[in-house]
Amino acid sequence: MSSSSEFPSFLSPRISPQRDSEIAEDSTGLKPSPSNLDLSLPPTIISPSFTPDTVPSTPVPIPVISTPQPSDGLPDVLPEVECIVRARIPTTSGTEIFLHLYKNNLDNKEHLAIVFGNKIRSKSLDRVREGETELDRMIRGAYVGRLYPGRKTSREDEALQEDDTAKDTGWSQWSLIRLATLVRIHSECYTGETAWSARCDCGEQLDEAARLMSKENDGIVVYLRQEGRGIGLSEKLKAYNLQDLGADTVTANLLLRHPADARSYSLATAILLDLDQTEIRLLTNNPDKIAAVEGKHREIKVHERVPMVPIAWRMNSGGIRSKEVEGYLKTKIERMGHMLDKPL
Repeated sequence: MSSSSEFPSFLSPRISPQRDSEIAEDSTGLKPSPSNLDLSLPPTIISPSFTPDTVPSTPVPIPVISTPQPSDGLPDVLPEVECIVRARIPTTSGTEIFLHLYKNNLDNKEHLAIVFGNKIRSKSLDRVREGETELDRMIRGAYVGRLYPGRKTSREDEALQEDDTAKDTGWSQWSLIRLATLVRIHSECYTGETAWSARCDCGEQLDEAARLMSKENDGIVVYLRQEGRGIGLSEKLKAYNLQDLGADTVTANLLLRHPADARSYSLATAILLDLDQTEIRLLTNNPDKIAAVEGKHREIKVHERVPMVPIAWRMNSGGIRSKEVEGYLKTKIERMGHMLDKPL
């Protein structure tokens, strides 16, 4: 796992060191967590600044108006990313996705792009590499169309090109008026996606993103390996124990001397640019994520924010129903500025 200096946090800007005597008594600006447990923050903790007051959201896409937003903490130069392999994945829902695996110059983690449909291409993957054969290109996924036994070239067969001429023309015309690509920037959550956790709605959000993108047969989930809002699985599990002792998710992180949110989205911006996506619709309730994904120099434009309303809040059955997830969502809204209305 990389250090926080190698993987800067948007929500945790760099702050000059201070002596204990220089720190204000209430330096966090956070509301206290109601509990009999002494959850006072360590005197050297200075919390990151949080987002503005919440904005009511609805289940329909909301246009994003370009306004000046703070860029503190965003890198001047985006990281370098390269897609090293791509493979077709048939899913249990019947949808096919193309899984893209990336390396980068910030950490040694394998970040992913889950691409729905076969029209979105990676520029770094398709780039010709010195000395490679056609078989090499097909093995790493730099091919057009579909693979089949006996195929000899990474480029589409002439017969298939002729059959698809009308389709290609139609696509070119339709692409001029089609909606911007639907995108979800999703951070790894082992507990919510694999261990059936009802402490968060991460697994539900990933499933919902896949459902919406499957309907359009178009979309991208950028899957970043930054477990536990960037603090790692072991620290996240410690935070869970603090939550059982009475802390909320923000206070638990701060008690462990971590930022409330240590994630960075510059890798997501770089991956989207590699996939030639400069105008997107973003599935999120987090206003900070919009500014972070767009980049310090607005390399990407978010045209719409598509809210992610918990299933349990909009349907009589299904979804995650637990006191833990309700507390988790309450903290997101009240302390982290997420744009989500609590149900009446």
